[in-house]
Amino acid sequence: MSWRRVASRLGLIRPVLRVPERFNRNSSTVTALLPPEQSGLWLLERMRQRIGFDTYADKALLDFGCGVRFSEAIINSRFKIGRYVGVDNFQEMIAFLRDNVHDRRFAYHFLDAYHPRYNGSGRPLSLSTTLPVDADFDIASMFSVITHQDPTDARHIFTVLRRHVRGDGHLFFTCFLDDGIDAFEDRSPERNLGMCFYNRRFLMSLVSDCGWSMVTSAPGEGPLIGDSFVLRPA
Repeated sequence: MSWRRVASRLGLIRPVLRVPERFNRNSSTVTALLPPEQSGLWLLERMRQRIGFDTYADKALLDFGCGVRFSEAIINSRFKIGRYVGVDNFQEMIAFLRDNVHDRRFAYHFLDAYHPRYNGSGRPLSLSTTLPVDADFDIASMFSVITHQDPTDARHIFTVLRRHVRGDGHLFFTCFLDDGIDAFEDRSPERNLGMCFYNRRFLMSLVSDCGWSMVTSAPGEGPLIGDSFVLRPA
């Protein structure tokens, strides 16, 4: 183990996570407003407010489709959190995070899940898809994940995450809503699930079928966050 890593663990050096730009998948409208670290802190605070707890210091967070900005925000600002586990289908990014985050509160896992836009060589999601994590999370979060899923894969993801959240835990996710459509519509020019919209009633029926019940919802605050939902195990 290097002297720098030892010194960091002893608190002699403040850890800083510097992420290569190629791993930043945030939209240009968001990054023009705030850098990833700051938008990550803003989103964490919004999620805390909407779920209704006081601090993350005693919470275990499972971040599905994690990206990098929460890791940047938590590490670079010394944000207090009990445990953070990120899951993503971007293998190179997950490898980078594993190699560069040396905090025992953090863990990262690559899920080789197929997506026509982000991982064309991956395996299709199914109801039997498993995650290499435990089943004791206080929160599961998905920011800008359902915005890129069709109803079949959304159902698979909601079902899989239900297995990993405590009975008194919560799921927080964002999506695009349009009650002028019957159920679902992919509005990306390439039709590769780049921008997916849901009818609210259809979406709520879907999550209910997957073992979740509604707690609250909030309209989007563009461009930082879309319409958001807080659910709990049914």
